[in-house]
Amino acid sequence: MKKKRIFTIVIYNKMEKLIDLLKKHKTLNVIPSLEEEQAQLYEYVYATNRLEGNQLSLLQTTELFKSDTISGNNIRNSDILEQKGMYRALKKMLVAVKNKEKLSIQLILELNWLSIGSLWNEDYYLNAKEKGQLQNQFKVSQNVISIKQNGIEKEKIMPLSSPDNVQKNMEELIENVNKSDASVLDKAVFLPQEIWIHQPFVDGNKRTGRLLINFLLMKEGFPLFSYDTENLNYNSLLVEQYYESKPDLVKNYLLETLSKKMNDDIEAFSKIKKDFKGFRLLL
Repeated sequence: MKKKRIFTIVIYNKMEKLIDLLKKHKTLNVIPSLEEEQAQLYEYVYATNRLEGNQLSLLQTTELFKSDTISGNNIRNSDILEQKGMYRALKKMLVAVKNKEKLSIQLILELNWLSIGSLWNEDYYLNAKEKGQLQNQFKVSQNVISIKQNGIEKEKIMPLSSPDNVQKNMEELIENVNKSDASVLDKAVFLPQEIWIHQPFVDGNKRTGRLLINFLLMKEGFPLFSYDTENLNYNSLLVEQYYESKPDLVKNYLLETLSKKMNDDIEAFSKIKKDFKGFRLLL
């Protein structure tokens, strides 16, 4: 009990520091160059799909979007299509943030189907199509959740939503998030876990959940961040949090990731030379 109390205090202190960081980050008001902005988008696409097994490197992903070509051996067509779909979904999410869109059923369906649409249009998901699945709809056939830790499947469990009640459950979930007085960080932790355990989509549930994390946070002024694939694995934390009843794992991950992102931005800005001392022509 004492250990849990100490951990709660640590989380609270990190929250206070995060809010201070956000205020400082907002005052910078730095607009990245087009090249820097595109690099952030490519990194996001690479990282979020890497978590789901995409084998393209960041270099290959960048090459794909810059030139629509790709070099390397044994490249899977599905990996290329996944990157293209996620890029479209990410651009839609950013437009939704810019337009101050409200979290809605329409938005989460659009983000999901943009992310997997390139695969769908190339005749993947044949089994789902045979069962009557249509684009821009929630699942019409039963799926299962594979619980994996360290790449090893521990068990399969049934999602909380079935094809019969998924629409109703998602409407209630969205309404719950929109009406809640919880902090945006708590909402950003809650929503993707609910999507994961309900599995409302034929595929791309965790990817859609991660897009929605960024959507909720960016609407409050936080910067876009990519999901670390080397140190702390978001998917593993999501499973561990649910499976082992550790409620603050993802929240702590987001606190640390956002803090690092904003600190990096602030440090980079501090290195920009403020006084131009080069040669200038005079008229």
